[in-house]
Amino acid sequence: MMYIIMKEKYYQGIENSYDIVDYTDNEDKANDMLQGYQLINQDKHTKYQIVKYNPMFVYKKDEDSA
Repeated sequence: MMYIIMKEKYYQGIENSYDIVDYTDNEDKANDMLQGYQLINQDKHTKYQIVKYNPMFVYKKDEDSA
């Protein structure tokens, strides 16, 4: 399971923007990072949230082809 920290920026008249600001595979660390981003956020039009992501494929480098 991967935990992605997303930043959502609200705009008036156009669609919101979404950015990935950080990620981890540790749920406790993700919660700590989210609290940190929320603590330093000064913009009332910006929100942070955690998105749980379970990748179907995991990329592993083939050491034989290197």
